[in-house]
Amino acid sequence: MPSEEKCVQVLVALRWKNRITCLFCESDNIKKNGIRQKFYHKYICHDCKKSFNEKTGTIFENSKIPIREWIYIGKELKRGISINKINNELGRKYDHVHRIAKKIMNSNYEKRFLETLTGKVEIDEMYTAAGEKGSKTLKRAPRKRGLKLRGRGTYDKDKPPIVGVVRRKGKLALQVLPNMKKRSVNKVLKRVSKKAKVHTDDFKSYNSLKKKGYDHKTVNHSAKEYARGDIHTNTIEGAFQGLRHFLDTFKGVCKKNLHLYVALYENRYNNRDKDAMKYLNFFLKENILLAVS
Repeated sequence: MPSEEKCVQVLVALRWKNRITCLFCESDNIKKNGIRQKFYHKYICHDCKKSFNEKTGTIFENSKIPIREWIYIGKELKRGISINKINNELGRKYDHVHRIAKKIMNSNYEKRFLETLTGKVEIDEMYTAAGEKGSKTLKRAPRKRGLKLRGRGTYDKDKPPIVGVVRRKGKLALQVLPNMKKRSVNKVLKRVSKKAKVHTDDFKSYNSLKKKGYDHKTVNHSAKEYARGDIHTNTIEGAFQGLRHFLDTFKGVCKKNLHLYVALYENRYNNRDKDAMKYLNFFLKENILLAVS
């Protein structure tokens, strides 16, 4: 992990390009007014009379946990490391690490990829067992897991569907749905441009795509047809294989938090080409820094 001083320098560089300005009125008529926690400065704006420091308005605000540990927790979550293992490595109380992880994951979910996909787009679904895992932060009997149903499931039956939409050699969009009825699937189609060429399997929930104006082609998986020329769903199936492996490392996910873990994987997939430093800057700027209200 980087030093706390280095983390503060990166934080300042991401928030202010040339000189520090007021976070509330953007005035540069500010003055330093002491030091907090060794590396953080307190500033006072002479125009709006408000005070702030480097962490004001970020997810780190009012936290006594060093930023370097926040970065470490976020980085390990992206790698698929469980909160319990991160807690043991840091030597922190589980509740502290769990609270930070949930803040990071919620911030990541709120700022997830929401663009409309065009070009050649593949759509498919997967199902994962997700019940009510865990007991450390929930007041109930421990280890209640999802049902081991065969075939297609629903959220209510502890086997929620996850629908994926991916542009070939492009971005991935994932969404946890209550079921695979057409009304639920229509929510996902909002992420697909009407100009896109859509490829799916022969599942009946996708039958209405042509009526909705999409250029829709299918492969018949039930007849063991997996590709016909460039018509296939191999890209999204590969993304799902990575998602299954990612979720497996957590040894089960509570279905109430499944959308957060799915968003983590989506973020990692969509930024897979960034090198380590670019990804660190992206992670801090897009998934941790918050706007001042």
